[in-house]
Amino acid sequence: MRRLLSVIACFALLGSTAFAGELNIVSYNILNYPGSTGAVRNPHFQTVIQSLAPDIIAAQEVTNTTGANGFLNDVLDVIDPGGWSMGFFHNGNDSDRALYYRTGVVNVIDAGFVTTALRSIDWWEIEDIASGEVFRIYTCHLKASTGTTNENKRLAEVTLLRNDLDSLDSTMPFILMGDFNIYKSSEPAYQLMLSAGAGQLADPINQPGTWHDNAGFAPIHTQSTRTTSFGGGATGGMDDRFDQILTSEEFSDGTGIEELPGTYLAYGQDGAHFNTNIVNGANGVVSDSIATALHQASDHLPVFMTLFTPEATTIAGAVPEMRLQLSVAPNPFNPRTTVRFTLPEAGVVSLIVYNVSGREVTTLSRGWQPAGELSHVWEGTDLSGRPVESGVYFLRLLAGAESKVHKVVLVK
Repeated sequence: MRRLLSVIACFALLGSTAFAGELNIVSYNILNYPGSTGAVRNPHFQTVIQSLAPDIIAAQEVTNTTGANGFLNDVLDVIDPGGWSMGFFHNGNDSDRALYYRTGVVNVIDAGFVTTALRSIDWWEIEDIASGEVFRIYTCHLKASTGTTNENKRLAEVTLLRNDLDSLDSTMPFILMGDFNIYKSSEPAYQLMLSAGAGQLADPINQPGTWHDNAGFAPIHTQSTRTTSFGGGATGGMDDRFDQILTSEEFSDGTGIEELPGTYLAYGQDGAHFNTNIVNGANGVVSDSIATALHQASDHLPVFMTLFTPEATTIAGAVPEMRLQLSVAPNPFNPRTTVRFTLPEAGVVSLIVYNVSGREVTTLSRGWQPAGELSHVWEGTDLSGRPVESGVYFLRLLAGAESKVHKVVLVK
């Protein structure tokens, strides 16, 4: 699956850029798209999507079919012509939701929606092409605003969703992504999502509490990127965790498709912008250009998570073949992280760190290595030993004809 265009251009001379066994998923409220400012916002969305490098995007606040097609044609196809498709689009009441996916990485094999009193809750059944694993993605945009009346309306919407989840085949993994408009984990709608039963969901980062206007939750707030009014949207600064990804237990049971721990994040949120806009001073996790794009594109931050897909099934009783593997922990990290990799056979290996522009930052290993499990520590420094800036980096392991790439985040 493809990653940042600049990184792709750099890696094209070195071999495949595929992140075998990984799917990057993103939930993104794209603010009444296209509205009257779509053409102005499209380049900013392009910057955000390029830097996130997702394989699946669940978008909320899509105005209609024209808007759904516009995001595909004027944002995604500009980044990667012909590389994206859109799942079945349901043009329902109020604003809508859409699903976009990388062609050749996954297929949409079924779709539908749950009708509620306000906005429908849409779902798509996804097949991961490499592994054949099938799972469902649901996306919602629940009733907004505070007060008991609105909490009860959200509860009514989630009750209908939960009925649908409870009726799924017990082997079907499912994910809920969207703009929940929920202010605290004790709200009845949220408690129903996490309550025991066949359709139970879990919060991958497990940070319950009163999220609204609480600096203790600043690192997970997703709205609002703005404190001034332009092009619509909220202007209250970063003080709410409206946007979330929740998963069923199948994503953390050790078999089949799994969450990659430590990858869930509100993209562009460094925890240092509580009650202010995302471009107020330097951003600790993304570049100024990406922070600006997040600010200009929408009043919500996208939420990102990586899924693991399983390796090919082995024949019963056979000894599993050792495969090239790469892992990084901790991730995000500060000030250092350990890179571990497994070589199926001895050979010449290179382990190189690149920045988001595709430029080499440092080389951790280059030369002959024995087969087996090996590790290197990256101290967050460049070739000259100087500390690098906070942000996203890519570790690339090349061994013979195989390669692996892993995204890491340095947070200072």
